[in-house]
Amino acid sequence: MKVRVVERMYYSGMVLLLLLSVLGELIWLPDPIRLGASYFWIDMLDSAIYAIALIPLMWAVAAAGSWLAAERGMTLKAGNKRWIRIRSACIGIFGILAAYFIVIEPKNLQLSLGSLGITWLFVFVDLFANERKRRKFPVRNFSVSLMTIILGVLFFWPTSYLVTYPGLTLNMNRYAQASGGTVHGELTGVLIFERPAFPVDWLYAKLFPHYSFELDNLGMSLGDYNQLVRTMKEDANAAGSAVAFQKVGLGKGITSHGVLITAIANNSPAAGILKLGDVLEAVNGQQITMVSELSKQMQLIKPGDQVSVTVRREGKPIRLTTGTQANPDDPNRAAFGIQVSNDLQYDIPGIINYHTNLLHEGGPSHGAMLALTLIDQLTPGGVGNGNHVAGTGTIEPDASVGAVGGVEQKAYTVSRTDADVFFVPVENEAEARRGAPNLTIVPVHSLDDIIHWLQIHPKQVK
Repeated sequence: MKVRVVERMYYSGMVLLLLLSVLGELIWLPDPIRLGASYFWIDMLDSAIYAIALIPLMWAVAAAGSWLAAERGMTLKAGNKRWIRIRSACIGIFGILAAYFIVIEPKNLQLSLGSLGITWLFVFVDLFANERKRRKFPVRNFSVSLMTIILGVLFFWPTSYLVTYPGLTLNMNRYAQASGGTVHGELTGVLIFERPAFPVDWLYAKLFPHYSFELDNLGMSLGDYNQLVRTMKEDANAAGSAVAFQKVGLGKGITSHGVLITAIANNSPAAGILKLGDVLEAVNGQQITMVSELSKQMQLIKPGDQVSVTVRREGKPIRLTTGTQANPDDPNRAAFGIQVSNDLQYDIPGIINYHTNLLHEGGPSHGAMLALTLIDQLTPGGVGNGNHVAGTGTIEPDASVGAVGGVEQKAYTVSRTDADVFFVPVENEAEARRGAPNLTIVPVHSLDDIIHWLQIHPKQVK
């Protein structure tokens, strides 16, 4: 393979990668596109993401061609051949690794982007070396690398802000299917994008509506945040399923069987006595099943008192005695110096099959629509009454619908579809109306509110 051909393949890969990366930032624009009734734009994107893997493979093939050309170059010195082999081997190895991680572990950004970046670096090294054979200073490739750095900073350098912008709609009947259930109507969830802002995002905000910026206050690394939202997604799946089954007369729904210890302060009098993962079941002989009950019991205890507690540890009850301290928010109240949450148990008597989308990283905001979707599937005739239903909101153990973020962007995203109604938590009504003033927006407190509205508002067939 000639050197010119190798260089063209390198440059083509760079241009294609930059183009796909920019298109990825605007991936929400074609969202109303549908492939039949079931496949939304988000479903089609899964296969498109894998196309990125072709770029490092293209570079690997070009590097192999460079290696073969060096082997056939009879006039090349042995030392030159050796360095060409090393460069080509590095591009080939890291290019194949990048393609592998993009295809096999696309959500592991550190591995996929890291190996892709290293491949790109070695490609530049090879380009510089090849140009040095023709001229003393590699002007062309120096200019290309400088332009690449400038574009990289403009399009991908994270700032201290978070940007929120419109996203993608999700076919909830495709996302979750209850075994034995039947699809009756159209139910749509909605996802929006929230990520570190790049400098180009302020340009996008001038061109497209409903971009908003705020200072980054995640309080954790992006990797930890991604893991958190994935966990929240799994919890929302479990909660939505349990509530749905309970609503159709199957299972107990969501129950709490104690108070789970999620963090222990370093100066806590309970440090070394209580452990992370312990579940508080009783305080001074009084049974505790929820955080609210623990709070009431702590009002009867004075700061500094010794307290008898029963915890469930590794499935076995253990009785312990621990001290208390003054509550930081109220010096007159006692506290253990721990963080807790309800130890929720989800009763899911049926099988739910979930479809995974690469762009649905996580979060709890689909919980209410998941519960409604499963109720619709498990109810003869469904509950939509002919309406194309969209909505957002968390699902709570009592089937109430909780507030979520990004509702302005979610409402705008839904308004670009043919949805008949968009259900939002009561707390988010004003935001939704800012995002889509002409959309039929219905604020709700609970799943019962949604189902009742659908019962009395059948879709009028034109």
